[in-house]
Amino acid sequence: MPVAGYVFVLDGVLIGAGDARYLAIAGGVNLVVYLPLLWLAGSTLAGLWAAFALGYIGVRAVTLGVRAHRRGWVEQALAR
Repeated sequence: MPVAGYVFVLDGVLIGAGDARYLAIAGGVNLVVYLPLLWLAGSTLAGLWAAFALGYIGVRAVTLGVRAHRRGWVEQALAR
């Protein structure tokens, strides 16, 4: 799960920068995507793992990556 490392690093960077509002909104988006995948996964271990690893962590990587690659959060953090 190397993607999880990327996600956790971006979590720490954005939390440290005080970007809690974006993280909260992204968390809601992530949950909206993850819950249907979790339901579709059923009760098999492979299905649950795929829903978490590919669905939840994958969507978090996208939402956090989009934020990290835009410069707006940097200016907001420096302005504080």
